[in-house]
Amino acid sequence: MPDLQFIKVNVPQPSHLYPLQPLLLGTAFTESFTSYVTRLAAIHQVPTGILLAQELAPKINRYKGPKPDSLSQLFFHIFFNLTGAWNGTGTMALEPLLILQELTQQPTLKYLTLISWKNVLPTRNLLRQYKAWCPLCYSEWSNNGIPLYEPLIWSISVVKICHIHDSSLMTYCPNCSKNIFFLAWNTRNGFCCRCHYWLGTACSILESPFLNTQDKQWHHFVAKQVGELIAKTPYLIEPPLPESVAKAIDKCINIATNGNASAFAQQMYLSQTVPRDWRIGKALPQINKLLRVCYRLSISLIDIYLDNVDFRNSIVLKDLPLCEQYFKTNRPFNVDKVREFLEQHKESTPPQSLKQLAFKIGYDPADLYRHLPDLCRQISARYKLHNKSNFKPRV
Repeated sequence: MPDLQFIKVNVPQPSHLYPLQPLLLGTAFTESFTSYVTRLAAIHQVPTGILLAQELAPKINRYKGPKPDSLSQLFFHIFFNLTGAWNGTGTMALEPLLILQELTQQPTLKYLTLISWKNVLPTRNLLRQYKAWCPLCYSEWSNNGIPLYEPLIWSISVVKICHIHDSSLMTYCPNCSKNIFFLAWNTRNGFCCRCHYWLGTACSILESPFLNTQDKQWHHFVAKQVGELIAKTPYLIEPPLPESVAKAIDKCINIATNGNASAFAQQMYLSQTVPRDWRIGKALPQINKLLRVCYRLSISLIDIYLDNVDFRNSIVLKDLPLCEQYFKTNRPFNVDKVREFLEQHKESTPPQSLKQLAFKIGYDPADLYRHLPDLCRQISARYKLHNKSNFKPRV
């Protein structure tokens, strides 16, 4: 009988959870981590809360309760209120990401967050606390049989529009008028976590976010730049460094204002000390302020972060929309212009909040109240009445 030779084959261990693949990696519409968690729970046919309570929370010490197999109140607080940070740059994102990466054996989950940019992205004003979405995207995906998910770009606070459909992102449920948590006990992509209303049917109430051409150009620029940053993430050779940002800012100041940081601050509608702190590495630029610089100088956000800024042509500063001139020191308050604007929009359908109108015209809501208190109260009262009348209790 001939000798039998056995070849040792290394069979990979099966993953503990289904090895669900993330959607659209390397594109501007890369899936967010919270969306991935929601889809993972759905494919296991369990509520999102059950999946996280049984598989994730026991592996994080601060989520463990006082008794065996119990969970702390901190878990439930974070679970409902702070899971937007799971798409971000810090420990809140890293801990659940590493655990689910091991449980699903999917090594690319970090690209569903902004962790790769943690060295250059400060957390202030970076992420939304609640969901934003494009109803038109949801409707198209549903009609075409495309899986419902939430792109990472929708979770970034500076992005206000869907640049594909040229429409505002929705930020509250059109049925119950409530904000929607990124993760709740029964989260489903495309549906309100409170009243379970389908979020792809609000197209008829969408308003254009643009007052004029400047607004339109600005919002499209922001969405494009943030989308390019997200698409670039899987292809980074090494994480961007703060030193690279400081060098790039120094180049901008030298070219735009001959090295005068105070003059640069005035040109970019920034506080006087901000550009100086950026160029010496004392502070990291918030993304919303850095985008102003990129827009005014017609340069790429990624080029700032990777220190690839190259000024080959003469600089022509682009005009920022009024909403981005808000931080300019001692900007005069034009009472007549603001009153006319508020009068035009106080009967809008659906009603807009005073905060939304203040953002559009580029002023702080407190300034509007101080100069035009009666008109502001009318707008706020109508908005609150609309939300109250639209509330429909679940049966």
